[in-house]
Amino acid sequence: MASKALQVLVSQEGKITVVRLCGPVDSEYIDRFKERMDPVAGTAGVLVLLDCTELTYLNSRAIGLLLKYYRQIAFSRGRIVLVGVDRKLVRTLDLLHIGKELPIVNSREEAMALLG
Repeated sequence: MASKALQVLVSQEGKITVVRLCGPVDSEYIDRFKERMDPVAGTAGVLVLLDCTELTYLNSRAIGLLLKYYRQIAFSRGRIVLVGVDRKLVRTLDLLHIGKELPIVNSREEAMALLG
């Protein structure tokens, strides 16, 4: 069965930029992820809610990019919070010692409160 194509939907909710990932971020779609995230992460002081509730897969390169974006955003005095991350992915991020660096919350409300 073929995997669903990645959709990266960017919207604005007040001062918060919401990025919704739907589908896999794998070798086939990594460029699409990068094309949509680079301008968001390049905005000084940006507040990003990365909605991962429909994210089905992240390859190692995508995990590296997430960490890069986190650092880039933090350096520009912005913040990024991940919400709805699959339990298995959280465990993988923890094993890579990345889970402690990336703020991951369970609900959209929690993310909005952290960013607000």
